[in-house]
Amino acid sequence: MTDLRETDGVADDGGQGSAPIPRAGRRRRLIQQGRIVLGPDHSVACAIADVSNEGARLRVPARVALPDTFPLVIAAHDLRTVTVRLRWRRGDYAGVTFEGGGFYVE
Repeated sequence: MTDLRETDGVADDGGQGSAPIPRAGRRRRLIQQGRIVLGPDHSVACAIADVSNEGARLRVPARVALPDTFPLVIAAHDLRTVTVRLRWRRGDYAGVTFEGGGFYVE
């Protein structure tokens, strides 16, 4: 049996009801502020609800269209910018994975 707490809970078949996709790593619950960079003069505020070394769950208004990849500025102990890839979108939440070196979670 698949533990749904260890999955994104979203099928990659356009929502046709197949099994959840397992997560690559455990996520830590937190709330941090972030900004999604959509262009040189355009960014959108978001909340980072969960984070792991491999990815994060973002809260961003559903009306905001997100590209496949985009820079995400994370306000943690320091200010970090990482490139992320959109993996799923459900309402005001989006799941992303970190491209390249990832993100260190303490």
